[in-house]
Amino acid sequence: MSITLLALSAVPVDSRPTLYLSNWSSHRTPGAHGPGRKWTAMAEPRAWEWGAGRVRALTPELGDPDGMLRDALAERHAGVQDGPAMRAYRAYYIGGRIPGLMAPGALHAAAGGGMFPAVEDGDTVCCACAVAERAAGRCHLAWSAPFLHRAGWRVVLDGIEWIER
Repeated sequence: MSITLLALSAVPVDSRPTLYLSNWSSHRTPGAHGPGRKWTAMAEPRAWEWGAGRVRALTPELGDPDGMLRDALAERHAGVQDGPAMRAYRAYYIGGRIPGLMAPGALHAAAGGGMFPAVEDGDTVCCACAVAERAAGRCHLAWSAPFLHRAGWRVVLDGIEWIER
């Protein structure tokens, strides 16, 4: 008779650092924000939406040079949920992600005063999009989740762990 022993480990199966993606308004929703710093991923945040600084690798193009983001948002506000402008902007945004800049230790923020600290385990990156927009796939943070996951992060999107399917 043979006996197989199972070794149990105290290390979680997914021991990657956790990055939370949410909006500023969800700070009271359990699990939506991590215990670390809050960063913005907004092109034009209001004064209270800056947090500790801006994560440029996740921020839409500042100034929206081609008007693509403006057109996509105008389409959304007109009730067109996934029209041609939004699809074009999503392809543009996704095409601009650089995987090497997304990895833990390589993902940095501009914190002012010439400081560029690394985004760390437990930090939260916020935008202004509604939770429903992210759930429907119409938010740049939802579009970023696969890149961040493949780069080595455990991603929690609005309190729910993002799993690649």
